[in-house]
Amino acid sequence: MTVEGCCMSDAEKTAEQLVQELVALRQRCATLEAALCSSAPRAHAVPRQRAATPRATGTEQDSTWYRQVVEDGPGLICLHDLDGVLLYVNQAVARTLGYKPQALLGKKLSAFLAPSMRHLFGAYLERIRQQPTDRGQLRVVTKDGQERVWAYHNVLRYDETGKLAYVLSHAQDITERVQWEEALQQVHAELESCVAERTAELQRAQERFVKAFQASPDAIIITSMDGRYIDVNPSFQRLSGYSRDEVIGRTSRELDRWVNPRDRATVARLFLEQGVVYDFEARFWTKAGAMCEMLLSVERIELDGSPCALTIAHDVTERRQLEREIIEISERERQRIGHDLHDSLGQHLTGIAFLSKVLAQRLQARGSAEATEAAQIVDFVNQAIVQARKLAEGLAPVTLETYGLVFALQELAANVQALFHISCQVTSDRAIHIADHAVVMHLYRIVQEAVNNAVQHGRAQHITITLTVLQGGFTLMVHDDGVGFPATIAQRHGMGLRIMRHRARMIGATLEIQRGAHGGTSVICTLDNPALVSVDQALSSTHSTHALSPLPLGQEPG
Repeated sequence: MTVEGCCMSDAEKTAEQLVQELVALRQRCATLEAALCSSAPRAHAVPRQRAATPRATGTEQDSTWYRQVVEDGPGLICLHDLDGVLLYVNQAVARTLGYKPQALLGKKLSAFLAPSMRHLFGAYLERIRQQPTDRGQLRVVTKDGQERVWAYHNVLRYDETGKLAYVLSHAQDITERVQWEEALQQVHAELESCVAERTAELQRAQERFVKAFQASPDAIIITSMDGRYIDVNPSFQRLSGYSRDEVIGRTSRELDRWVNPRDRATVARLFLEQGVVYDFEARFWTKAGAMCEMLLSVERIELDGSPCALTIAHDVTERRQLEREIIEISERERQRIGHDLHDSLGQHLTGIAFLSKVLAQRLQARGSAEATEAAQIVDFVNQAIVQARKLAEGLAPVTLETYGLVFALQELAANVQALFHISCQVTSDRAIHIADHAVVMHLYRIVQEAVNNAVQHGRAQHITITLTVLQGGFTLMVHDDGVGFPATIAQRHGMGLRIMRHRARMIGATLEIQRGAHGGTSVICTLDNPALVSVDQALSSTHSTHALSPLPLGQEPG
């Protein structure tokens, strides 16, 4: 820098003199040179026409190179004095702001700042006077009103005498980057908000589940897919008698909780096939050895990323006991009515028939014209006696209590054949003895209802009642060749069907209804209880063909 340049004010210096100052200060702005060199793209390299001129040397070469960097480079370079008045701007600054370079010189930099930053300009000038450098971001407003963001790095420069001379400012337009960062921050904020909201929702759901899990009156069990207990709620512990520590990690099979192991296999099969099981009734042993009846619902859930089974067990032990008592009362009432029909009404009708017959004989002996009418009265009374006996036998089958289930079913088949003139046979290869008379009565009523459905709804011509002995139990099947079970009745689950299923549950049996591919229906009742069933001597395949009292068919169809 020349002495003349030092004596001149910053506003009086030309661009040429300022460039010469930059040449003289190249050793002190090595950092700026590296930044400028790295930011200058090849598109702003020295023009070819200049490359053809003779190569300059020394100071002249450096001056040319610096002029190209400052004037033609993409970096935003300007100089301002300690009051913020612009002394020099390069083409990049002028182009970005939308002005010609001459229009910017002599004006304060604060005039081009965004309104939100103008009040900070005084603090900036104080900082730059007290420290050699300052960097940060500022927002400027272009000629057409657009707001741009610059990242600046300003350096305080001194002249050769050590006097503060000017501020060299180098900046980059980072508007697009800031916009992307702001958009990214907004997306990040929205994502954080969604995550926070979802987390809170999950926490609330978890709290609700925990409260429901702990406070539910039903037993709730979470098991792994191989059946091992993961968690149980207090109601399970209360109903089963097992503590949580006694069951975690073990299976119900290891604890031997299922009264009928076939129920466990059935639930496992249905869960594997359908992924869900609803309202499956099963019986379990408690720790104390008592039997409880549960209504099970099982669904597949995920726990910590692993598939599990959530089982809800509703205790229906007391309800079933009440239902048994109601049915037993109903059976006793039916038997009482049957006995009354047979003993009381039957005897009265028999007496009336005897007196009517004597009266008819006397009238006939006198040659009275009323003798024929009296004989008709005798016939009507005898028919009433037969119907009363049939009703009595249907309500209280004497054969069932005296000779057992097989012979009672044979009598039932004979009544069906006599009344409806269709084939009805009973097949059994063993004499089956059932110790509990209530169980026998339930099985008889199930068969009776199945036969009623086959006759009334299926319009069957052949009905077969088959008893097959199993290990520790037997299967009782009623098969017909009718038109098949009506879909409408199957959908609405008629009273007869519900009673059949209920009777099966009452004795711990399973009831299955199958529709044949070519018509017909099979009602299969399986009883698996060695304590109730015993098998006697072998029998030949038998069926009843002689006429007995007809079966009353005035019941609600299934």
